[in-house]
Amino acid sequence: MTLACCRAAIAAAPAESEVIVVDDGSSDGTCEVLLAEVPEVRIVRLDINRRFAAAANAGVAAAKGAIILLLNSDTRIDREAPAKILEAFADDKKLGVAGAQLVDADGAPQWSGGPQPTLLWMAVMVSGIARVLPRRKRKRGGDVGWVSGAAMAFRRDAWNDAGPFNETYRFYAQDLELCVRARANGWRVRVIENARVVHDGGATLRHERHVAELPHDPSLLWLDLLSWGRAHYGRGWAWAARPLMCAAASLRILGRTLRELFLRGGARRSSRSTTRVYAAALRQLFVEREQSAGQGFGREA
Repeated sequence: MTLACCRAAIAAAPAESEVIVVDDGSSDGTCEVLLAEVPEVRIVRLDINRRFAAAANAGVAAAKGAIILLLNSDTRIDREAPAKILEAFADDKKLGVAGAQLVDADGAPQWSGGPQPTLLWMAVMVSGIARVLPRRKRKRGGDVGWVSGAAMAFRRDAWNDAGPFNETYRFYAQDLELCVRARANGWRVRVIENARVVHDGGATLRHERHVAELPHDPSLLWLDLLSWGRAHYGRGWAWAARPLMCAAASLRILGRTLRELFLRGGARRSSRSTTRVYAAALRQLFVEREQSAGQGFGREA
């Protein structure tokens, strides 16, 4: 995946740009493969795994550009996308952060950006109902509350105002926090619809967990979003959000369990594996509740 991401980025990179890969403490020969196959890429090597936010911060610190585009390793950027992104920043001097339009391999659109999370949004997201609800059309060219960090571009000036990424998060929500800070400092945040990036979301997770359905790690995602909400809205909001999220997760697990009664063979085994991941995420919400009661949770903004 990393090699495919690099090759697509090199093919799409405008003149006088650089492609940087942050190797976050890998032990599988990634650096050697990249040096042999894509020597144009500059590698920033971290000796130990420091997780996404720290790795992204290291890459941004090494970059020289005024406009920086972050890409997850499971993405492949369209050849025309960087030019579209640069055009959007040139046309709007107050545009601080821009997300690409993420798509599946078959071209179907993925969630790429939207309103700032609320209690209702949290419940809908955890419950899984959002997958069957009609997708609300985003106003073309309009601002959004935040964009996905899977393919996020920003001005260096906006990064200096709102960054770096908060490294206390487990894996998610640092993109959300950056966008909220940028908007608070007067920068616009939007999705560039004609800048397409193919995103195989959760590919590494699915390989590690041997499940076919997961686009993200629910235990990390739910806890990181809860941590962000506590820091942004306050403790009262978090105390209301946690039981709501637990109830929504329980309904999701119940629905999946009932559906599995009608599945057979490999389909049932695959679905049960995914359900067990959601059940573990629900248990983690309760575990963190006990831990956070005495020592706090996340980082205060």
